[in-house]
This record gives sequence, C-alpha cells and structure tokens, in this order.
Amino acid sequence: MTTTRPVDDHADQVRVAAAVAGPRIRLDVLQRVAGLTSDEFAAAVDVLIRGGAIVVAADTGESWFADESVRRDTEARLVLSRRADLHRRTAEALEADAGADPAEIARHWAGAVAATPDALDRAALHLRLATASVRAGDLATAHAATRSAVAVARSAKTAELLAEAAVTLEPIGQSEWDGDIDQWCTEALAAVHNSPSTRVRLLARQSQAAVYLARSSEALQASSEALAQAEALQDPSLLVEALTARQLATSGPDDVAELAAAADRMIELGTSTGRAEVELRGRLWRVDTLWYAGDLAAIGGETGRIASCAGRAGGPQGQWHVLTTRASLAAARAEFDDAEALLDEALTVFRGIGHPAAHGADVAFRLVLGHHRGHSPDLLGSAVWQFGTDARWDLAARLNRAFVLVDAGRTDEAAALYQRCGRPESWPDWRAGELLLNTIGARVAAAIGATDDVRRFRDRLETRRGWYVVGGAGATNFLGPVELVLGVCAAALDEPDAAVADLRTAEARCRSIGAPGFAVESACVLAETHQRFGDESRARAVARDALELAQALGMTPWAERLRSLAVTPDPLSPREREVARLVANGLSNREIAARLVISERTAQNHVQHILDKLGFANRAQVAAWASTGLSTD
Repeated sequence: MTTTRPVDDHADQVRVAAAVAGPRIRLDVLQRVAGLTSDEFAAAVDVLIRGGAIVVAADTGESWFADESVRRDTEARLVLSRRADLHRRTAEALEADAGADPAEIARHWAGAVAATPDALDRAALHLRLATASVRAGDLATAHAATRSAVAVARSAKTAELLAEAAVTLEPIGQSEWDGDIDQWCTEALAAVHNSPSTRVRLLARQSQAAVYLARSSEALQASSEALAQAEALQDPSLLVEALTARQLATSGPDDVAELAAAADRMIELGTSTGRAEVELRGRLWRVDTLWYAGDLAAIGGETGRIASCAGRAGGPQGQWHVLTTRASLAAARAEFDDAEALLDEALTVFRGIGHPAAHGADVAFRLVLGHHRGHSPDLLGSAVWQFGTDARWDLAARLNRAFVLVDAGRTDEAAALYQRCGRPESWPDWRAGELLLNTIGARVAAAIGATDDVRRFRDRLETRRGWYVVGGAGATNFLGPVELVLGVCAAALDEPDAAVADLRTAEARCRSIGAPGFAVESACVLAETHQRFGDESRARAVARDALELAQALGMTPWAERLRSLAVTPDPLSPREREVARLVANGLSNREIAARLVISERTAQNHVQHILDKLGFANRAQVAAWASTGLSTD
C-alpha cells in the first residue's frame, strides 16, 4: 500500500525549488526540479498561487515569487545539503532545455559547488561548472574550476577524477591554459588502470594541446593512436573526440583528402546522434577544404548550414564561427564593407567571452582587408603586434608586420623586421599555417631583395600549384592563388616569362572563382612585371584594363599603382611640348623662335629632338600627335 504526501508538502517542495531556481523559472523546468508528477505539481502550484506566494505568467509559463525578499530569505534558510541538491537539480533541468541561458546554468553549478562541503563531491561539481562556464563564455571561471578539481585529484590520488579533469577543457591557443591541459593529460596517461575509452579521450585532448604548443610530431602520434583506438571501440562519442584531435593535427595542404573524409564522418556522426555541435565541426572542416580549393561558391552554400547548426548548438562559439566564415567569404569576394561589419560583430562575441584569440583574429583579418584597401596606422606600428611569447605567434607577428610595411612602401623597416625572423629553415613547424607563412615570407623577401630566400620559398610553394593560400584549421586568411606568389617570386628572380605565365594564370583563376580583388592584384603585379622588363605597351594595356575594377572595388592603393602604370610617360620636355604645339599651329622655325624669344637655330634643334624622340619623319606627324594630345606606343 502506498501513501500520498499531503498537497502542502508538495507545495513546500515547489516553493523551495523555486526559491533556489532564482527570480524567474518556467513551470515545466520547475516541475523537473521538484520531482513531482504532473498532477502533484499542478495541485502544489495552485496552492502557492492561491496563497499569494508565487505568480505565474499565463503567456510564457514563467513563475516568480510575489515578494523577491521572501524568495531570498527562503533560499538562505535552507540547509547546505538541500541547497546544493536543488542547485544541482536546477542546473541539470536547465541543461535539458535547449533555450536555457548558459550563464544561468553555470550559476547553479557554482551554487552547488559553494554549498557542498565534501572535497571529492565538490571537485566533481567543479568540472560541471567548468563545462557550463565554457558554454557561457566565462573562460576564467572554467579554468579556475578545473584547476580546483585537479588539485583535489592529486591530493586524493584519484586517477579517475584527474582523467576527467584533464579532458574537461579544450585548448584555445593560450599558453598557460594549453600547458595545463597537456600536463594534466600526461599525468593521467601515466596511470596504469585507465580504461580504453579514457585513454582515447586523454590522447585526443593531449594531441590538441600539442598542436597549440607547437609540438606537431607529438600531436600527429597522439591523434593517430587515439583515432585507431576509437575505431576499434566503435563508440560515436569517442570517434568525435578522436576525429576532432586528428583534424587539428592534420590541417595543412597535404591533409586535404584526409580532412574531407573526416568532415564527412563528423557530419554523419552529428546528424545521426542529433548533436548539432558535432555537425557544426564537420561542416567547418568541409569549409576548410573548400578554402584550399578556392571554391567560394561552395563555401557560400555551406554558410547557411553552419548557421543552422550553430543556432541549434547555442552558445557564443557557434555564433563566432558563423560570423567569421561569412566575413572571410565577403573579404575574398572584395565585399570589404560587409566583411568589416561582420568581423566587428564576431569580435564583439569573442571579446564578450574573454577569449584570448580575439586580438590575434582581429589583427590577422585586418591585415587581409588592409592589403587591398590600405592599412590603418595602428597596423603599421608595433603595439598591435604583441601576442605573447609563443614562438610561432612571435614569428607570425614579425613577418606579418613586415608584410604590412611592404604594402605601405616602407621596405627598409620591413627588411629589418624580416632579419629578426631568422633563416626560414629555422622557423618552427606550423602545419596548418604552411601556405600562409611561406607566402607572406616570399612576398616580403621579394620586396626587400632577399633572393636566396625567395628561391627557398618558391621551391616550397612549387608543389602547391592549384591551391589557394589560407591558414588551415579554421583560420581562413585568404590570400589568393599560389600562382600569384609564384609569379612574384619569378619576377624577383629575373625570370619574366615564368612570372608572366603564373600571373596570367592567377588573374584568370581569381576572376573564375569570383575573387575580383585578387584579380586586380594579379593584374597589377603583371603590369609591373611587364614594365620592369621593358614591355611598356603591355604594362599600360594590362593596367588600364584593371584600373576601373580597382576603383569600383575601393582598392585605393592598387588603383594608385595601376594609374601610374596606365599613364603614357611624356617623352618630351616641357619646352619641347610647347614647341610641338606651335608646330601643330603651323608655325615655321623662324616664327617659333620669335614667339619663344629664342634663336632660329635653337628652335630648329627643338624640332629635330621632337622628331627623334617620337620617331617621326616630318612636321606633319608632329602636328597630328600634338593636336590629339596622345603619344604613340
């Protein structure tokens, strides 16, 4: 025989649950927290409404205490164990609600931590708090909470807790954060009783940390082992973690085929399990492969699917990926105003969560925009290029700033910065950034006359023909086709035929994929190459063809370069041009001498010089040339 608790007891359950839940909570969530059946809950709520304790909004289903001070007093009077349990139950109920505020979930996990006296129980709650804080964008709290759990695991010598803590956070490109993850994984992997699934998760996370810590060989080995073991276990969740690690370790141009296959698998895993965040990762990886191929149309088609996944996954990270993908695509299409607006929106999201990569993303993106529109003064200075002590970021900062200075014509300063980068063969391995690093290095070396380095970069890039220059692993810093930089290299090495062939190919490919800004750039470099090697006529023709597009796109620096190339140089001195106009007016040498108050012999010499310079045989040709104001090629 069962007994039913009185309605008043049920009402008290709902009342204290609502007090801990906070100022407002939906009734369906509150029911899960209270743990009552639908009938029991409805009766209890009715008692509380009739008693004036709570108010319910009929349109939204939200409930709140009629007197907020009563709610706070009710929560304060609860014993710690009851308060901790209700915070935990509320957090779990909200996590099951797709529309719940991540910050509210994190608040309840923090409340559960604060009300839990037992160290091991509190450590487990700290890890729940860390996960929720990442979703809420509070990275400082996430890091501190995980560190607290690790400290307890070490003190209690609890290998299971240490392993769980080690995989709670994902690397983010911040040395202290990523270094902690690597250390925790190393300690946890040393345990002799790790289960196969735990080992997969630890290896995957350690591989990700190794990538950010510039230890590529370790990342490749750990990710390979994690994926092989995950395949053997055939656990979808483990496959997701192993594939994620492998993607980060293999995001260079040599990895495109493997990355495309991983993207397909990740998308399938996301759709089959209903995990939108998993599908989102797969679609972002697919976009990475499309950047290498320069398939801007396909990237445009993927943006809607990425936005759908991000909307279902929730949280600021997905929103960031949507905005940066759209911004990068707009920049590649020379839609500069749109790109800048999307970037500003994305950075607002990233800075809101305190992500350490926000500054680097801002500078890298503005470098790409400034390359075509003109660089802002702060990008030419040194302060904006401070990224920390990581060897790769330090190299990238010096090299990218040198690239900006080259764009601005400040080649002496660029040369000094380039020398501080050391020899290219000593640069740290950066698999995902290979094309970007070699391309920018080549452009700077060509501009400052470092021909030995130009040869090295050309040799590295020669095998990448047909690809487009991007930073892999989501860093879509698009810099056009590889043939563009190969053309620059060939021109710097005094190989005009090779330069012209590559630059023509680059221009055609850019026009084909819908990247007009890089078509303008390719044409400008082609015109400069023609001019440098003595083909003034072709230089002018190419420049004139590209000038109108450069002006329409707002590519001011490139339009200025094209304009100077498109103008026919005046072969005559100012005095000779004056004489030519008088010849066109039918004046004889004697009349010209009288008009200009010079001797007839001097007037005759001027006319002869004009004929020689213009390659004409008689005065009639000079008259025709002067009357139109045009020179012949």
